Amino acid sequence: MTTSTVIVEDAAYFQPAHAARIADLVDFAAIDLATRGLIKVTDAGALDREDAGDWLSSLLCRRIEHRNSPSEHLFVDVTTHRAIRLVLVRCDTGESMIYMAQTPGIGTETDFYQQLVDATRSGERPGVS
Repeated sequence: MTTSTVIVEDAAYFQPAHAARIADLVDFAAIDLATRGLIKVTDAGALDREDAGDWLSSLLCRRIEHRNSPSEHLFVDVTTHRAIRLVLVRCDTGESMIYMAQTPGIGTETDFYQQLVDATRSGERPGVS
């Protein structure tokens, strides 16, 4: 058996009910987005990373839940309950086509997808000087 030095942040404040509400929020977003049409996007490449949720949360100063597989990403804003789904079609040439669906916003607020893309443009990428 090996030991790990993983630090659990806010472990003293962990509340199972809160975790369940977030899990439900993510599940409902996934169901909703599965029924929405996809549009091709060309500026989402920076979002295709395993640590995107933590990275975007730090850039936007609010919690962004992220679930991913090799061909999809789901981002859910825990504060506004808005979500986007990215579907990646990877080609043998190494290029990817990315399609996006998002939940509708309210009023004149910038759409959630655009907020994420703008955050990646303004944020520093880890390991890049």
